[in-house]
Amino acid sequence: MASDSNAITVADILAKDGCKIQSLTVSEQHATLLVSHSNVIDNNEHMNIKENVESKTTCSLLKLTVVPFHKALLGGNPVMSPEDIEKGHLPERNMLQHNPQSSDEIISFLRKYEFVLKSESGAEYSYYCANPNADLIKSAGRFGAALEGKRDIDNEVTSASTEKESNLIADTASKFGSFDVELISPASAYQISRAMPGLGHVLIHETPELYNNVVEPYIRSVVDNGSLSWIANVVEVKKEKERLLVNNDNFVVNIDTKWRSHPPPLTTPREQWFNHPSTADLYCLAIVKRYDIACIRDLRGGHIPLLKQIQEEGLKAIEKVYGVGEDQIRAFVHYQPQFYHLHVHFTRLENEVGCAVERGHLISDVIQNLELDAEYYCKRTITYKLKKGTPLQSLIDQHQTEEGNSCAE
Repeated sequence: MASDSNAITVADILAKDGCKIQSLTVSEQHATLLVSHSNVIDNNEHMNIKENVESKTTCSLLKLTVVPFHKALLGGNPVMSPEDIEKGHLPERNMLQHNPQSSDEIISFLRKYEFVLKSESGAEYSYYCANPNADLIKSAGRFGAALEGKRDIDNEVTSASTEKESNLIADTASKFGSFDVELISPASAYQISRAMPGLGHVLIHETPELYNNVVEPYIRSVVDNGSLSWIANVVEVKKEKERLLVNNDNFVVNIDTKWRSHPPPLTTPREQWFNHPSTADLYCLAIVKRYDIACIRDLRGGHIPLLKQIQEEGLKAIEKVYGVGEDQIRAFVHYQPQFYHLHVHFTRLENEVGCAVERGHLISDVIQNLELDAEYYCKRTITYKLKKGTPLQSLIDQHQTEEGNSCAE
């Protein structure tokens, strides 16, 4: 995929002097890395993101889908100890000291891959396939040969002289094989806090008063800092054209980037998407083109026609393109959402990502609630789960502590 010539790439970041990496979360199949580096591009206007011009350091997030072989290496420079994570200590109070040697080892490992751009949102999100370069394949073959007793580790593997050795190199190279990478650059404090090691969660009972006093001002601050400007590129179809399913005056419907098993949109003819095996993981996203609806709290009776249109046209497009009937698709919104601009998720019933009862709200229920009371969502208490230590959870905790102290006086 061709990319904006000014776009920040993984290779750009890893090549910068002073680049350092710390491990946020690492599992058998995934790793999230926090990367600190000097500004790769001085002029960030192409991203429509407000930057602190005085800052010379940028933070980015790398989310890797990896194989277990790399777990120890990628987790070698953690931001928190397992003990602190288990106890639920806040990360800003218990950050482990940066280990330069471990950071250099992770960077050295990543530099042995070629990062091929698959898609990008036109702002901080971009998606790559990381393929091992020739040096890594050669070292993998040498390592595997040593393990098999076929060749001394110090000997240079210059060519596959026999079919057996060739197969060995291919086999060991597969252990260092390709993986998917999501790059978020620059990453906001909110995005970094979401990626931090899990410290547990708390259940929030958000009354209208709590929303008005704490949550709504927080949402405004997030929207006003410009971190959502990428949405314009999507709804105006300047980016993600290859993922577009619906485009009308009110909203777009795209293939969600979380649908990782979807056939490559750029290279796979659309007729091959119909009844594709990957539809078991179906995940599409509708984003409205108006900018005055941040979340479910902003919905009123006058928005019912818009919600019905999103549901009807989204389901119709999914059935036409993928052959999946509307009785197999759920349409819902999140509260709290991942970003504060109204969007609707479409997932197949087998795909339970994002469907937790304390977060998801079916569009059919939302429409019915607004038909019963046009101001339903500005009146009711909404219950949801928040990760401990995130900015919003900290603000709510502070507010409730101050209220408790005030009542005690």
